[in-house]
Amino acid sequence: MANLIIETFENEKPEATFKIPLIVLKVAVKLIPQKAFQAMESEGIDIQEVIKAAKSGEISGQIIEIVGHKKNERIIISVA
Repeated sequence: MANLIIETFENEKPEATFKIPLIVLKVAVKLIPQKAFQAMESEGIDIQEVIKAAKSGEISGQIIEIVGHKKNERIIISVA
């Protein structure tokens, strides 16, 4: 079963990893950290479109990497 995976890093050290099975994604999306949503929105990324593409099977692997240089933060979103 495929998962949407969100990994957060601070100062290049893993901070948190979220693995959400695509089958329960509509419900689980409410559990995604606000920090991740804000970072995606600030980069113009529509999480609903990411979810739609992930569920359709159109994409796999790493799909988004957001690097916040000022705060030395990084968020990686992938489908595996």
